[in-house]
Amino acid sequence: MLQLSFEFAGESLPIADRDPAERAQDDLDQAYARASAWSGALAERLGQPVRLVITDNRSTMLSAKPKGGRLEVRLHHMFLTAEEDILTAVGDYLGGGSKAVAVIDRFIEENRVRFVARGRPQTELRSEGRHHDLRAIVDDLGRRHFGGAVDVRVTWGKRVQPKRRQRSLQLGTYLPEERLIRIHPVLDQPWVPTFFVEAVVFHEMLHHDTPAVVHNGRRHYHTRAFRKRERSFEYHTAAEQWQKENLWRLLRGQ
Repeated sequence: MLQLSFEFAGESLPIADRDPAERAQDDLDQAYARASAWSGALAERLGQPVRLVITDNRSTMLSAKPKGGRLEVRLHHMFLTAEEDILTAVGDYLGGGSKAVAVIDRFIEENRVRFVARGRPQTELRSEGRHHDLRAIVDDLGRRHFGGAVDVRVTWGKRVQPKRRQRSLQLGTYLPEERLIRIHPVLDQPWVPTFFVEAVVFHEMLHHDTPAVVHNGRRHYHTRAFRKRERSFEYHTAAEQWQKENLWRLLRGQ
């Protein structure tokens, strides 16, 4: 007999459009009761134990990875209001079915306005740092490499306490639901050259501009085409070399 479990991640599951709030909340109250059934159905379909984690993540709607002898499936709470055909599609996707991707993507597009909380407007973000202006960099890269202005927002991230013996840094991220690029604040230092900050921003702009490729039911972001475009950045080689030589300084400078 398969062992099943599920949990809700976070204290609240905000709805972007809370008017009519009561109707949306009623839908979710009924949906919570279905979480255990979803977990059981997915486990039966995949033939392995499943731990279902319900989230309110604004950028990743569905993900899965083996953890603790089970498959941990992280699912945005919007899915708990879905019909059985979406449950079937999720099961097919997790089982490696590529045809299910279109069904899932369509469901997300149809429900994101209602369930995905809007990100902060650009005016509330911090793009101008002490030493590097991210907005100016995005606009310049848009003219140089994307044929004009790029409809993407950008901000410096928050400083976080580095983990003990940390050996790597995520210098940039792209949040597609918010059209937002977030850059690690460790790069906003006078000794970090502008061309390196540009290289990090350019990489995230490519994620905004280049759709993922689906193969065997999985999305691939760093495809050959992506890497080719990335190498078109005029300081790509110099940026790679600078990172190799200075990563230790970035790790120390958090």
